[in-house]
Amino acid sequence: MIEKLKKLEKKYIIGTILVFISVLIITSVIWGNRTFSVKTLNQIIFHLKVSMDGTDSGVYLDWFLFSVPISLLIVVIFNLVLFGIQKILKRNNKNISNFIKRNFVKWGICCLVCSLIFTVYNYNIYGYISNSLKKTDLYENYYVDPSSANISFDGKKRNLIHLYLESVENTYADSANGGGQDINYIPELSNLAKENINFSNNDSIGGSLTIDGTQWTIASQVSQDMGIPLSLPITSSKYDTSTAFLPGGYSLGEVLEDNGYVNEFICGSDADFGGTSNFYKQHGNYIIRDYKSFVESGEIPKDYFVFWGIEDAKLFEFAKKDITNLANGSQPFNISITTIDTHTPDGYLCSQCQKNHKNQYANVIECQSRQVNNFINWCKQQPWYDNTTIVITGDHKSMSEKFFDNIDSNYVRTPYNCIINSAVEAKNNKNRSFSTMDMYPTILAAMGAKIEGDRLGLGTNLFSDKQTLMEELGFKTLDNELQKTSNYYNQKILEEKD
Repeated sequence: MIEKLKKLEKKYIIGTILVFISVLIITSVIWGNRTFSVKTLNQIIFHLKVSMDGTDSGVYLDWFLFSVPISLLIVVIFNLVLFGIQKILKRNNKNISNFIKRNFVKWGICCLVCSLIFTVYNYNIYGYISNSLKKTDLYENYYVDPSSANISFDGKKRNLIHLYLESVENTYADSANGGGQDINYIPELSNLAKENINFSNNDSIGGSLTIDGTQWTIASQVSQDMGIPLSLPITSSKYDTSTAFLPGGYSLGEVLEDNGYVNEFICGSDADFGGTSNFYKQHGNYIIRDYKSFVESGEIPKDYFVFWGIEDAKLFEFAKKDITNLANGSQPFNISITTIDTHTPDGYLCSQCQKNHKNQYANVIECQSRQVNNFINWCKQQPWYDNTTIVITGDHKSMSEKFFDNIDSNYVRTPYNCIINSAVEAKNNKNRSFSTMDMYPTILAAMGAKIEGDRLGLGTNLFSDKQTLMEELGFKTLDNELQKTSNYYNQKILEEKD
């Protein structure tokens, strides 16, 4: 009798654990949809293969507070209801009651299977596997190898400042400025886009359409600097600090290095996150300035750490100092600055931010717009400004889906872009269909470079009269082709061994 009770208790414990895991999987997926909007296995696979050092601990806390308590509550309610039903049945139908007892583990397994089906559906894992089994000849037909392309700089070489703004998109503006909100949370960025060059998907302020392999920061940086998406096969090797990062690719940084530029990458977080330092070191020999280097140089105390490292207010001050030093050198310079305060789930509210809105994320976004504008105004006062092209791009759409619950369902969300001090005029910058891949040749053209054929990688110079691949093939066709397996990409760019 005692042994039977022990077996029964084990079944209850195992069944309960399985139900808890099942519910936790579902709540975690729901949390992920609202916080990271990751709906592609491509991104998940990439992050499983690269360093996650420097991730904001608040992300894990936000997941825990959302997923664990509600999962425990659901399991408690589930058990109370089940045991209640069992007691009633015990008095009226012992056979059914005993059946529930004996199969408690099986109920847990059923719940686990259902949660996995939900996950497969949510992340379109079937679609990913289906596409990975198909081959594409997109690269064979359209890819232009930048390392062998004819790129020339006539006259004086212009400096480049590229601001990658974390999760900054046009949706933050009001409808009068091309956005999806009732309030314009980015008035300064809206004005900069109006006063300078903004490539748009509509006739107002707009941006690029998001294709697979460009939806997260390093993927966006790769697409804008190499003209290709970032895609790692599930069978590829783990990407650590010693791994060759897209060794067959040839980036904007390499173009500039070969033309006598000094390159720098600066961010307020750990640049090893997501393989970022690997990418910039290997493609353009960039000087890496990140949270770790600020600590090592004594620019911040060893125990100073907020959000992902340092706040953007400090980052901009360090960037000003670095740009001044670069400008005093004998070489033209290229500096990429990556912000972090507007990262999901709610951003970081620094001492410079005002609390004009109930929503913290809205206050952080508003603060980012103001800080970027102040930085641009500082640039305008510097002696090197007239010979410097400034590019401002949102790295990707915001992953904080909960912030967009009330926008029009028909509104097309796009990352922000603005080019200041371009060496060429835009002839057709409105109602364009393009992706972040097109920024590669476009940025070089804005610096005054001449590109034979106006294409690099899979990107098209938006200043030219040539159609982008998206305009030529259509968004769905291009996006679908990029999700298929490419022998060219794997063998020539990833240089994967068979």
